[in-house]
Amino acid sequence: MFIPTIVLTTLVTLMSASPVMTKVKPRAGGPIAQPIPSTCTVTNPLPSPIAAETYIPNANDVLLYSAYYSSPSSNKTALAEQCLQQCYGYGNKGECRTAYWAENVPVPAGYYGSPGGQLSTACLFYNETLATTDFLVAPEGQATTPFAGNIQC
Repeated sequence: MFIPTIVLTTLVTLMSASPVMTKVKPRAGGPIAQPIPSTCTVTNPLPSPIAAETYIPNANDVLLYSAYYSSPSSNKTALAEQCLQQCYGYGNKGECRTAYWAENVPVPAGYYGSPGGQLSTACLFYNETLATTDFLVAPEGQATTPFAGNIQC
């Protein structure tokens, strides 16, 4: 799969651990997107949408990796799929079990000197399989067009 240079550059530039997310470790380079084999299944852990509600994860204790960036494309489906494939390609196979992607996610304070609160596109990886109970209703206007996928191989 082709990964636009701007995406890789942005991911490499933005990697850092948030003070709130103490388990996230800085890594050199961004995770490489790898196609998910047909022997694996991907399931959606997001709660069923109720009207216009969107959801954001509340599972910082199992967060492996986080990237916040300006959306380099209007193709949200392709960006969410890339985030999922990067989760699959992260570390040792099976280390990343859930990927979450959404637009308008608040950037944590301290993230590369950020004062916090700005809204950006986010790609987050978790080392545990998330369930519907691991998500909260996002404030209005935040976590728009969310996607989450649990990878089981």
